[in-house]
Amino acid sequence: MKDLHPVGALLKSILGSMGLDRVQLTLTLMEEWDDLAGSPWVGASNPLVVKDGELIVESTSPTTVRFLKYAVGDLMRRLDDRFGEGVIESVTVRPPPSR
Repeated sequence: MKDLHPVGALLKSILGSMGLDRVQLTLTLMEEWDDLAGSPWVGASNPLVVKDGELIVESTSPTTVRFLKYAVGDLMRRLDDRFGEGVIESVTVRPPPSR
């Protein structure tokens, strides 16, 4: 019988090969977003995924994308305070999918 690898290790390997190795970080961001992100992010955006050091955030409307892009510097400072400098290297704000 072959040695069984823990499912968590296999999942981490698969997600890592897809560039999604920061799953726990993404989950923490989703859980803490309202407290962590602050104004103007709360109610205007949702964190989607951290991939290769980039946090992808979806705005709640197309008109808020530009507004949120101006606030990325403040958000980065909060992220550095919470997770450590350089854990999240950049933030990309995108509009919600077209309906």
